[in-house]
Amino acid sequence: MASISKRVRKRLEAIADSKQVTGAATRMIARHIRRLYDRTEWTFHGRDEMQAEVTQGQPVIVVLWHGRLTMAPKGWDPSWGPFCVVTSAARPGRMVGRIMQKFGLETLPMRDRKSNTGASLQVARMYRQGVSMGFAIDGPVGPAHTANTVAIDWARLTGAPIWLYTNSVERYRTLNAWDRLAVPKPGGRGCMLYRRWDAKIPKRMDNGTREALRRKLETDLDALSSEADMMMGHDTPIN
Repeated sequence: MASISKRVRKRLEAIADSKQVTGAATRMIARHIRRLYDRTEWTFHGRDEMQAEVTQGQPVIVVLWHGRLTMAPKGWDPSWGPFCVVTSAARPGRMVGRIMQKFGLETLPMRDRKSNTGASLQVARMYRQGVSMGFAIDGPVGPAHTANTVAIDWARLTGAPIWLYTNSVERYRTLNAWDRLAVPKPGGRGCMLYRRWDAKIPKRMDNGTREALRRKLETDLDALSSEADMMMGHDTPIN
């Protein structure tokens, strides 16, 4: 019975990963995101400044919280330059990557346990090619709003500036998931905030310095997200 169950499980996983299933799902989700975006009155803060830096030839690292991923595909205009979204190599991450591709963005799936050092050559190569990168710094599995050090390590490696990104809306619902993903409802106002991180990242770091920078990144991104939520009339964070 155990072997039969294992075969059935593998078959179901193969079906879930098939192009027919994932293709239909990603098209449906991408259409929904576009519809939500088009039916919301958006304002942007700091986007012109980031766009100017990128279009002048400076690739950037963009970070956000996992709970703000729904509208993230509309946070970058491919006309600014190439952009790669770093996702988990697990099934949910691969799905996110396929959705991002529908918006003209590249993806880089990484194994959850793969070290930053192991990916450093690929990241450095993409940076030299002018590719900006973005990812949720509390992904892929949380805890929510607990930053990892990947952005800091890659900024130290490449010299790329880190930009904080968030979005918020008046009308939304949150999913019952670890990240309490915020999903906008059609109508109302929305905002997207971009802010260049003001921390200085040294080429040489001990563990204490890295941890202090990690905490600052976490605090600053929380503050930006709270600022966006307040603009939309929320007294407390939406996720």
